[in-house]
Amino acid sequence: MTRPHPSGSDVVRIEVPAKPRKRPRQMRSVALVEALKETGREILDRQGRDALTVQNLSERAGVAVSSIYEYYPTMESLIAAIFSDFRRDIRREMVEHIAALPASAGLFEGIVSLLRFGLATLERWAEIDPAFNQKATYYEELVRLELVKSEHFWSAVAMPALMEKFSDEVLVRDREKAAFLAHHVLLAIPRAIVLGRPQYLGDEDTPRLIARMLHSLMTTAGDVPDTKPE
Repeated sequence: MTRPHPSGSDVVRIEVPAKPRKRPRQMRSVALVEALKETGREILDRQGRDALTVQNLSERAGVAVSSIYEYYPTMESLIAAIFSDFRRDIRREMVEHIAALPASAGLFEGIVSLLRFGLATLERWAEIDPAFNQKATYYEELVRLELVKSEHFWSAVAMPALMEKFSDEVLVRDREKAAFLAHHVLLAIPRAIVLGRPQYLGDEDTPRLIARMLHSLMTTAGDVPDTKPE
């Protein structure tokens, strides 16, 4: 993907992560693709990215190399499919995680818990395949900024669930605006960490620092008054 730089003198080039060649339609093909993704995920988890080769995948999954290439022309395209399923599962797990928070928990604890969950998943993917993770993160920042077609983000599901669960603590007047701002904070800051300071992902205080911003956003009643220089 190529986009003009604001100055007009440079070009920003963003490499789009590879995608599967086609989608399976018949039940047999669906089962084959699921087996490839499951085996590929096991290889990544247990042996690491270097072990995910077409030959290793073929032997472990019991699928011919030609059949693998029919759906996944490169191993990155398979990783992209695994990552897509992973994000879908994370969205579901996050909503379940929020619903299972104890009654004694408050909004701040809920935000911290959500961030710990999310940052841990980012850290895990950064460890499995740093190159793909960085490429996907750059691309998804363009998605967030609506420079490419939007997708479903976990924060668009998680923040409304938190606001509903702790509704009595949410004092901000314009909840829709607060949810919009929180959605982008939850996307932009973790991605900035992945791209610029990946070592922060595992720091114990990172979720709490981000949570303070979000908690203040949700619990500030009324509008923030304008300040004028004297």
